Amino acid sequence: MVFFRSYRAKLQGVFLLLGSVAIALTGWESSAGATAALRQATYERLTAIRQTRCRQVERYFQDLGTHVLALSSDEAAMRALEEFRAAWPLLPQVEVTAQGKLREHYRQLGTKANEWFPEDRRTVTLQDWFIAANPHPAGAKDRMLEAPGLYGAVHARYHPTFHRYQSAFGLYDIFLVDAADSRVLYTVSKEIDLGVRLSEHPYRNSALGEVFAKAMALSEPEQFVLRDYEPYLPSDSAPAAFVAAPVWRAGGKTGVLVMQVSIQEVNRVMTADENWQSEGLGRTGQAYIVGPDNMLRSDMRRRIEQPEQYSAELLRAGTPPDVVDEVKRHGTAVLRLPVAPEAARNRAAAAGTGSGVDALGTPVLRSHARLNVPGLDWSVMAEIEEEEAFAPVRSLRNRILGIGTLIAAGFWLAAAWMARSVTRPVLALAEGAERLGQRDFSTRLPVSSDDEIGQLAASFNRMAEKLERTTVSNEELERLAGRLIKAQEDERSRIARELHDDLTQRLAVVAIEAGRLEQSPEGQREGLARIKQQMAQLSDTVHGMSRSLHPAMLDDLGLTAAIEAECRAFFERGGAPVDVETDGHCDGLQKATQLALYRIVQEGLRNVQKHAEAERVQILLQRTADEVHLSIRDNGRGFNRADPAWRAGLGLASMEERARWLGGRFAVESAPREGTRIDVWLPLLQAA
Repeated sequence: MVFFRSYRAKLQGVFLLLGSVAIALTGWESSAGATAALRQATYERLTAIRQTRCRQVERYFQDLGTHVLALSSDEAAMRALEEFRAAWPLLPQVEVTAQGKLREHYRQLGTKANEWFPEDRRTVTLQDWFIAANPHPAGAKDRMLEAPGLYGAVHARYHPTFHRYQSAFGLYDIFLVDAADSRVLYTVSKEIDLGVRLSEHPYRNSALGEVFAKAMALSEPEQFVLRDYEPYLPSDSAPAAFVAAPVWRAGGKTGVLVMQVSIQEVNRVMTADENWQSEGLGRTGQAYIVGPDNMLRSDMRRRIEQPEQYSAELLRAGTPPDVVDEVKRHGTAVLRLPVAPEAARNRAAAAGTGSGVDALGTPVLRSHARLNVPGLDWSVMAEIEEEEAFAPVRSLRNRILGIGTLIAAGFWLAAAWMARSVTRPVLALAEGAERLGQRDFSTRLPVSSDDEIGQLAASFNRMAEKLERTTVSNEELERLAGRLIKAQEDERSRIARELHDDLTQRLAVVAIEAGRLEQSPEGQREGLARIKQQMAQLSDTVHGMSRSLHPAMLDDLGLTAAIEAECRAFFERGGAPVDVETDGHCDGLQKATQLALYRIVQEGLRNVQKHAEAERVQILLQRTADEVHLSIRDNGRGFNRADPAWRAGLGLASMEERARWLGGRFAVESAPREGTRIDVWLPLLQAA
């Protein structure tokens, strides 16, 4: 090749090749080591989170067992069971066919609910009182306290106690079931299982019926049973788990106390109250539970944070639309979505870590282990997307690539320095061009010969000289911007004077003349009165326009009075109260300084009203020996300047430009939900 006939090119090529090989090998080794270290660190972090979640879930169900044992052995629960049992035969027997409202309630639960309609007339009576005739809406039937007869009196006596217990421990429902005939004598939530017999179809095969049978099979006190989640039709087919313990009396079981566990409590534990990032799971990490059927037992993070986007992703991943609709309708993916195949295999294996893909096909790193909860065959998964986990490695690779490029350039320059001096003029020309690109128009190259290199250097010098004469400097642009702002303010002042001295006075004369005409006949008097009112309103409007174009009060009464007037006007326009504090004599400042401070206050208050939603604003105007300091602080919603999506608006830009034009400093401090603070320092110029 012609290029490599040059010794300089050969030397540079060899240096560049050697440097590139060394950089590539070092970069590969560093990247591979960092990837392995970061993978191990991520696995350790996921394992720690998974172990924490396991302990929390195990403790939660241990506490549930403690609660059900404590309540089932409480004297109040025993008496309530006995009194509800005694009140049951006294319930009136209502014709089943006469309960139209109750049947309508069953129809709303779906077509399968028809076979759940009770045949026992006392059960129909009880459900008619507490469900069909209950004045409270669905989901709030537990608010009803009183009902007819002895049952109503017993209910009014014990319902507040059980209701407080249910609310305090985040339970979905509490049941009292008679041991003799397996009848649900009482529930807190008042759903269609109230008054039914759990030994009869269809409740016999339900989760509630099964946990009752298991509790009745216990032979010793201080024992309880758990039943895994499954869709429970009386709760609108929502996932329901149950924990139950017998109620012992005189050595025998008189009933069973059952607690229905809501999926929200398990979600709360698994999501740490939806504080994933603070728990070390970043933007995409999550922890969830998988049951023996490989279906979810707690919700996925994406379904909670972005439910609509999550539904669309499920459809794109091939999930049947009817399943997606069920997830959206019930607001949970529990018992409705299977986990990824790798997660299903992990569930059946021993505790460990590994990589794979999630249900949406996204590569993840995962840690898994079995839960130690008697009666529940669950596994806990903690995972995070590989893209987020290995983001530092990608950043490292980019840095290595950048540094490698710089090192390769260094090798190239070293080779060039070692080459013949024929390359020096070219390098000098390149250096001069670079300085010229950095707006150093005073750059000149030495012309040491009359050959082509010398001619090129002379041409470069002529170009730099022309650019130096024709290019406008940053200082000139700043002075031009200052003059434009001053010209704009002068024009505003002129227009304001004309509006105030001419148009406003004329409108006032018209209003006075219209007032005189009010003495005319009755019909004209009303019309002229309206004209007078409109003229007066127009005069106020023009006066307001005049003040917005140029604050006359600033010239007449000084900076402090003008700022206080602007704050009052801001409050009258619906803004927050403004506390104004001044320190030092600020009315003797130069006019340009006073005007700049006034405009910054004006723009700051406009931003508060438009964006901050603040309840209080504080303004401090302080003059020292060398400068004047203006501080505007609010307690509004604030913003995050570090957010890549954040951009400064025209208001902040104009305030900063005014401060910079006068040689001052401008600073903004803000944080989400912590308010915003704007500080301006302007040097003291000669007083106007």
